[in-house]
Amino acid sequence: MENQTDDKVKLTVDEQITDMRTKNVQFEICSIEDAKKFLKYNNYYFKLKSYARNYVVNPQTKKYYNLDFAYLVELSKLDMHIRKIILEMSLDVEHYLKVRLMNDLSNNPLEDGYNIVEVFLQYNPSAQEDIKRKASTYSFCSDLAEKHLNQYNEPEKLAVWNIVELLSFGNFMELYTVYYQTYKSFNYIPYLKSIKFIRNAAAHNNCLLSSLKKPNSVKKFSKTKELANVLGKAPELRHLNREGMMKNPVIHDFVTLLFIYNDVMKVSATKNVRNKKMQEIRTLFCDDKGRMKRNKEFFEKNSYIKDAYFFVSSIIEYIDKKNHNPKHTNFL
Repeated sequence: MENQTDDKVKLTVDEQITDMRTKNVQFEICSIEDAKKFLKYNNYYFKLKSYARNYVVNPQTKKYYNLDFAYLVELSKLDMHIRKIILEMSLDVEHYLKVRLMNDLSNNPLEDGYNIVEVFLQYNPSAQEDIKRKASTYSFCSDLAEKHLNQYNEPEKLAVWNIVELLSFGNFMELYTVYYQTYKSFNYIPYLKSIKFIRNAAAHNNCLLSSLKKPNSVKKFSKTKELANVLGKAPELRHLNREGMMKNPVIHDFVTLLFIYNDVMKVSATKNVRNKKMQEIRTLFCDDKGRMKRNKEFFEKNSYIKDAYFFVSSIIEYIDKKNHNPKHTNFL
């Protein structure tokens, strides 16, 4: 586990159990036999043990304090629910950013839809290669990609409305940035890096809840000033440890996604869908019978998990309350 070298050694399930017991992981809530079944059929050791990073280790004995195997299992299950929510919101954000981009483009007399793509491809050669790859491999959009390659196998005559169907999530965000840096109007450029980070982490099944005590990617992370200003201006959130919590990349980027999702979908045509999704999220996080609180006693002695939960659930309740205020217009 943490600070150990056993991740370099292959272990059988029985040896994995032994390894955990030597580090003071308890099997009081979940029996050893049930733990073996979980490791065989539900999750694997290297992934599951990553959640132990949220627990304190005795520096001398290398043994954990207050850690039961059931806590690791619960964190892995909660992580699954959060990743599902992130992916669903990210897909909606991507779609409606495209819708807004298309609308702005349609009303822009200075842009024909082709010029901006030429500029984008000039500065993003990797996007060209991605289109060529999709044209030559088995892909849902291979026919569309092939249609827009010339005799030299290079993309040509691509308009915005064509290329958005071929771009990856990351490349679309690059195109979005190029457009709104060229034609100044309201946009979500400052938040795109966070959306991409949390979406990719969820899509690759990364263990998001393993980093509540020791955040990942801190050296390469920077907080979004614009979002910090939004949080700072909300009197309902002044009781929260905003500065401390938003230093964690996962918490920061999840909160960013929540705000972007609710702001992008604020128009009347999508408001009902947004409110339905937020009700689902609020039930998951905040209701006493919601999944997040089902085994809340597991984490009563872990301040890292409790504090992160309190912060995120407070943000969710704040957003949901604002959504139901007839006078509220936008978050960002």
